[in-house]
Order: sequence, then C-alpha cells, then structure tokens
Amino acid sequence: MSQLKTVRVASLTALAASFAAAFGSAYAEDDEITRLIRPESSVTLGIGYLTDDAARFGQYTGLKDMGLYGIGSVDYVRRDDPTGTWYRLSGRNLGLQSRELRVEHERQGDWRYSLEYNQIPRFSQYEVNTGLQGLGHEVQTVRTIAPGTGFDKRLKTEREGVTLAGQKMLGNGLDVQVRFKNETKEGRRLFGDRTISQAFLAEPIDHTMKQVDVILGYTGKNLQLSGGYYGSFFNNENSALQSFNGNLIPPTSLGLIALPPDNEAHQFYLTGGYSFSPTTRGNFKVARGVATQNDSFVNPALPAVGRTDLGGRVETTLVQAGVTARPMPKLSLLANFKYEDRDDETHERMYFTQTTTRNGFNERPSMRSHLGKVEASYLLPADFRLTGGVDYDARRRTVNPLRQVTFREETDETSYRIELRRSLSETVNGSVAYIHSDRDGSSLDVMSVPAVPGTTAVPLHLADRERDKVRLKLDWVPVDPLSVQLMADFSDDSYDRDTYGLDKGKAQFWSLDASYAITDEWQGLAWVSRDYSRVVNSTRGSGTGIPLQDWAANLRLLSQAFGLGFRGSLGSSWKVGGDFQYSHDRSSYGLTGTATPLTSLPDVKYTLRTLKLFAEYEMRQDLSLRFDAVHDRWNTNDWLWTNYVYSDGTRLSQDDSQKATFVGVSMRYAWR
Repeated sequence: MSQLKTVRVASLTALAASFAAAFGSAYAEDDEITRLIRPESSVTLGIGYLTDDAARFGQYTGLKDMGLYGIGSVDYVRRDDPTGTWYRLSGRNLGLQSRELRVEHERQGDWRYSLEYNQIPRFSQYEVNTGLQGLGHEVQTVRTIAPGTGFDKRLKTEREGVTLAGQKMLGNGLDVQVRFKNETKEGRRLFGDRTISQAFLAEPIDHTMKQVDVILGYTGKNLQLSGGYYGSFFNNENSALQSFNGNLIPPTSLGLIALPPDNEAHQFYLTGGYSFSPTTRGNFKVARGVATQNDSFVNPALPAVGRTDLGGRVETTLVQAGVTARPMPKLSLLANFKYEDRDDETHERMYFTQTTTRNGFNERPSMRSHLGKVEASYLLPADFRLTGGVDYDARRRTVNPLRQVTFREETDETSYRIELRRSLSETVNGSVAYIHSDRDGSSLDVMSVPAVPGTTAVPLHLADRERDKVRLKLDWVPVDPLSVQLMADFSDDSYDRDTYGLDKGKAQFWSLDASYAITDEWQGLAWVSRDYSRVVNSTRGSGTGIPLQDWAANLRLLSQAFGLGFRGSLGSSWKVGGDFQYSHDRSSYGLTGTATPLTSLPDVKYTLRTLKLFAEYEMRQDLSLRFDAVHDRWNTNDWLWTNYVYSDGTRLSQDDSQKATFVGVSMRYAWR
C-alpha cells in the first residue's frame, strides 16, 4: 500500500467564505441579455481521494495510487467591448498529471494567438521484479536472479507538449497562420535482448518532437485556397542501449542495440475549392513531401558497407481532385480521384550475407496508389433518397527478389454500393446500404523457400477476397419523450486460397441507444452494443518431435457492452446524475492439428464495470458545491502476462483483479 500523498488544499468552507467576501454575488445584476453577450467564467477547486492502488484506473491520468488528489479547473473569458478583443484562459485536470492549460488572446476579425500546455503520462500496467542494474539508462547490466527476489518497479513514460499558434488577417481575403509544437517524451518502457536467450531490459526514453505549420489562406467569393508547409523533427537523446552480462566477472558486453534514430520530414501542399456555379463545385489537393533519416550508425562495423548512416529518403507525391454537382433539382453527382506515389530512395547497400531467403540488401518498399470514386444520388417521393456508387483502389508495390513471405506486386479492389436513405421525417429517419467488394491482383510470387513445397499462404492485405457488407442506420421517435437510435454493420469475407492461408472471415457490429424524458427535470438513457469478428486461417508445418501436418486457427473476438444513465433535479438547488457501464471482451484462438492432439490456448477475457455518480448543490447563483463518486472494477485472465518470467529471472506480473473508488468534493465559483 502506498503512502498518502500530501496535498495543499484549503477547507471548502474557507474557500466559500473567501469567494463570498471577495466578490459578493457576481450575478447580482445578471439578466438574459448579459448572459448572451458575456460568456460565463468559472474557477473550480476541490479535493479527491482514491481508496485503492489501481494501475489500470489511472494509467493515463496518474490517478493510480491510493491517496489524496487535487481537483482544479478554470475557464476565464473576458471581452473588451470598445476594441472587440477577447481574453481566454482554460485549464483542465490541474490537480493531476494529465493537466491541460491554454491561454488565448484575439481581436475579432484581425489577429489571434494562443499558448497551450498539455501533459500525458502512461504508467505500465505491469509490475516488474528484476535484478537489472542501470534500469532506464543507456548502459544496463543483466544479472540472473531467482524469480521474485529482485526489486519491484513500475515503468512510466510522460509526454509534455507546448504549442504556440497565431493567425493574422491580411485583408482582401488573405490570412496567415503559424503553429509550432514542441513535445518531449521521457521515461522507461519494456524492452529485451535475445543475446542471452530472452533477457529483460528497459528502453530509456528521451525523445523530442518538433512540429511546424505555416499556412497561407485565401477566401474569395468562388475560390478558396490554402497552401503551406508542414515539418516534423524527431530527436532521440539516446542513440543506443549498451548491455552487459553481469553474471560473468568481469561483466562482458552483449553489444549495442540501436534505438529509434533521429529523422525529419517536410511537406509543401496546396488545397482549394472553386464554385463553378451555385450547383457545381470542385476541390483539389497537391502535396510534395520528403522524409529523411541520416542519423549515424551505432555499430562501428557497418561503415564497411561504404556508409556511416542509412541515407534514408522517402519522397511522397499526392494529387487529389473532386467535383460535386446537382444538374437537376433531385439529382446529385460526385466524383473523386486520388493519386499517391510513395517512392523510397534510400541508398541500397548489402548489410548482411546473402542466404536462400535474403539477398543481404536493405529493402526499399515503394508503393503507388490510384483511388477513385463516383456516386449518384436521386431524391424519390416521401423524402427517400437512392444512392449508387463505385469505389476503386489500385496499388502497385516494389518487388524484392528474395522473400520470406508470399508477395504480389499489384492489387486491385472494386466496391459497388447502393443505399436507400430517408430523412426529414418527424418519426423515422435512417438508411440501409449494401456494399460488394472484389479484390484480386497480379500473379502471386511465392516465398523463396516455403516451409513446405507447394504451399502458398498469402498475407491478409494481399489475398484475393470477396466481401459483402450490409449497413443499417435508424433514428426513431415513436413518442415525443422517447428517441431510439440503431446502427448495425454485417460483413462476410471469402478468400480464394490455394489449400492454405486465409479461408473466410466475418464481422458483425450493432448498437442500440435510447433516451427518455420522464419529466422536464428527469431524463434516462440506455445503450447496448455487440462487436464480433472471426477469421479462419490454416498452414502446414512441423517442429521438434511434431510430425508434418495441417494446422488451423479459428480466431474470434467478441466485445459486448451496455450502459445506463440518468440526469435529474431535486427542487431548485440540487442536480444529480449517474452512469453505469459494463464491457466484456473475449479472444478465442481455436487451434487444431490433423495429426497431433492439441489443447487449444485458453480464451483471454477482460471485464470492466464502472459506476459514476454526481450531485451538485447550488448555494448561490454564482457558487455551487459538487460531489463525485466513481467505482471501477477490472478483471482479466490474460495468461500471457500472469507472472511471465524472462530468462534472467525478471518477473512481469499484473493484478488480474483491480478495483478502486474515487470520491471527490469541489466548489465552483462563476461570474460574468
């Protein structure tokens, strides 16, 4: 159990007294006109308590250890009427490690600038017990221990970002925008080394990402243009991880492991739209980008290939054009075309000795894509609209002469759609659509050395496939206080396989939402959803002590969820509400073998239950007190991460049942 955190918070009674004394009633002269022309500002301060340690509950907020936490937020808006100048300040989660803060200053129709800060932690859900020395540093020493006899550690990374942005109106429809973001990421995350079997390491994280946007825009009566530059710059302070085998005296080097290298990317682009007539409009986009990676190799032996760095360079060209038209009052037409060329111009060198499955050269995976879409829509009687369309997707890839997997250079997919939609009805609106897709391509280039001669297992994204999909949307208001929304997607995939590989797939999703206004003061809502996917795959192979045979996997994923909620008022001073959410995920593997009795892998299950309640009491028009309670229960039987042990004795574990309750009380002061 962790120690309680010490948080400086004044008593709520004292805060209320201070607010009242300092400001009196900020709404004394409030009226309907004031509320419309002068937005509300507010400050919220409070304190909360988490009853248990719960790694999953606060994984991205820092709300994970039992103890006290501060509650704080601010929304400040002020307008200088003579100049039309706005001042805005907003802050969220100010008492947590996921805090956000933004300051903005704007003169309406002339200029604006803003400064924004945000922080996002990520705490690993796994507890590490290890004997690793130098954990999280660039030099680490592996020492073998008996499982469970090391020291406990929970790894963490944290992002901090600062964004500065501005805009200036130049007149005559022109404006310029500039945006700069600097984001750092520091901490440690799970890593490993196979030099001595599977030893545990912790990758040291010290990244900086810079992003720059410069946009020049033009807005005219018929023509709108936006052109600019986008740049990203990634820098890693840790270029390599050096590990040692500490079981030997003196410790011996296990070698250098390269970490993500420095890189940068630049793009220039122009987008626009033109109204040829009140019923016809065109749009386009052209872009040219270059990404480079020239960070020096960490291995001093690699310069023998004639380079000290990869010389990575990828050039991307994008051209897109589209047009929408309404040649007749009831007929609408649409056409779009997109061309993208991703050309990998990285220097080609032989880095490894040629084998039967590798030629030793670095791969340069270039791809050229052509995407097209045409659509026609016609308005029928009774507000029905019939739409038909065709989508086309063609991709051309580079070919590596030696392959470890089956490959094809070209794939072509055509989809046909028909949809019937009804809108503008007071009771029933919705749509039903049917889509048929057919994908094939060039001849298959079988892997250079297949595991079993004559077998051809094709990767998912390259396999011939026919897909049939039905999509349904419904918005129904049977009576005035009740509204119901239904959405459903059903698809079936059939793969043209050569004995082995993908056979068939299925996906089903539906969700139902309902809301009911019991009275003017009380409302209820409920929702339920189900998401199911399945794919059947097969192969042929053998192993140590296992005869050559056929293997199959019937992979299934089922997610089910539902929720209930209510909102209401008790008298003129109290507002209350609550939500309950339940979700359950199950992954099944369905492994079978034709010659060897096989016990399939156990299903993996995750279950989450969350209850949220709140009550808000209005002490005065400008002063309110809020109570919050959240109860969270999370369970899993994930066998992969239950006391997983590395070869050096490091143990990775997680609590398979976690629960936590957070209660908080806060006070909000508002003014205009």
